Amino acid sequence: MASLMTNVIGAVAAGCTIVSFLPQIAKILRERDASAVSLRMYLLTVSAFVLWTLYGVLLKAWPLVAANSVSLACAATALWCKWRFRDGAQAAKAR
Repeated sequence: MASLMTNVIGAVAAGCTIVSFLPQIAKILRERDASAVSLRMYLLTVSAFVLWTLYGVLLKAWPLVAANSVSLACAATALWCKWRFRDGAQAAKAR
């Protein structure tokens, strides 16, 4: 059985991971430009969260599944923003 301290550390780590995507997503949406964002990095990150979520399901470790599912949604949103606003800088210059 995990101790309270272990659970707190896990919850804080999950929260930090989830929140870490929000500034990048907000910046892309605000500037309508994702040209400086690494596509490969977000493809790898989304792939990693898919695998971590699957790993949690196989272990029936539901807190792991929950944290990584939410992180996956955030990373996938950032990846979508990268795709959606990939030519933002060029489009703005053309106007």
